[in-house]
Amino acid sequence: MMKRITPEMLDGLTELFVETFNAPPWNDLWTREQARTRLLDIMKRPKFLGLADVRDGRPVGMVMGHAEQSYDGLHFQILEFCVANDRKGQGIGAEMMKQFTDYLDKKGITAVYLLTMRSSSGEDFYLKQGFKTISEMCVMSKRYGT
Repeated sequence: MMKRITPEMLDGLTELFVETFNAPPWNDLWTREQARTRLLDIMKRPKFLGLADVRDGRPVGMVMGHAEQSYDGLHFQILEFCVANDRKGQGIGAEMMKQFTDYLDKKGITAVYLLTMRSSSGEDFYLKQGFKTISEMCVMSKRYGT
């Protein structure tokens, strides 16, 4: 069942996040404390919106981010999207993305964007959902202390 994300869901979403992103293909090293802080930071942003698929009392998928004003309307950045490892391939992600983008459209959002790893199952998934790679844009990073 799809539900709007609320602060009361934070513990379950944290478990889902750690389970998902510490596994392939990401193989991150999230602690529960770091993941909880990340999700809470996102939830506190102005114009936050999020949706979770909750089954048997636990979230099995989530999508969340925030809207920002641009010259051509409100743009929405998806900051986190995942489906539980044991639920992948069941259509949960596609259904969640469809319901979420339909909701954003009704809220007057004019564009949705996100970042994901190239040549990954994530990129393949988003391409199937109608997202396109923007060749005019690049992601840049500068690290400190490494």
